[in-house]
Amino acid sequence: MFGHLTYKQPVTKTGADRDFNRFVRGIDEKCFGRRYRERGKHITFARGVEYQIRGVLHNHVLLGLTGDLSPFDIIRLWERIGSLVEIDGVLQPRTGFARVYEYDPNLGGSHYVSKYAVKGGTVEVGCSKKTELALQLRPFTNGAGHQQEINFLHDGKLHLQQQELPL
Repeated sequence: MFGHLTYKQPVTKTGADRDFNRFVRGIDEKCFGRRYRERGKHITFARGVEYQIRGVLHNHVLLGLTGDLSPFDIIRLWERIGSLVEIDGVLQPRTGFARVYEYDPNLGGSHYVSKYAVKGGTVEVGCSKKTELALQLRPFTNGAGHQQEINFLHDGKLHLQQQELPL
C-alpha cells in the first residue's frame, strides 16, 4: 500500500518518528499478533518525510506484507496513534488525515519513492531481518539492523555510510 500521513499541527521530527514507530508497531500487531517480534515477523516499509507548504511534517509511506489489512484499516491506525494534544480546547490525536491506496506493482517501488532521490531527500526503510529485502539492504547497513535511513544525493545516487552507489 502507498499513503500520505499528515499532522493537524506542527510536530518535531523526533515526535513524528515516535508516532511513525508506534504506527508501524500497530500494523505489526494487527497483522502478526502481539508477539510479532518473537516470531520474527514485521511489515516492510519505505518512508519519506517532507514539510508541507504550511510548515507541518508530512509522511509518504510504502507498506508491504500488510496481510489482509485494507487501506481503511491503515487510515484508522494512523488517526488513533498520535499523542493527544489540545486543539481548540479539545484533546485529540495530533495526527491528521491519511490517504492510503493499494500498491500498483506495475509501477514498482521506485515510482513511489523516487521523488526523494531527485530532491536529495531521505527515505527510511524497515523490514524484518529475515526477509529478502533485509538481505538486499545488508551491504548498505553494514549487516547491523533492519531499519536504515537511505540518503539520496541531488543527482539521484544512493549515499549511505560514506559510499556513493548508482541507483
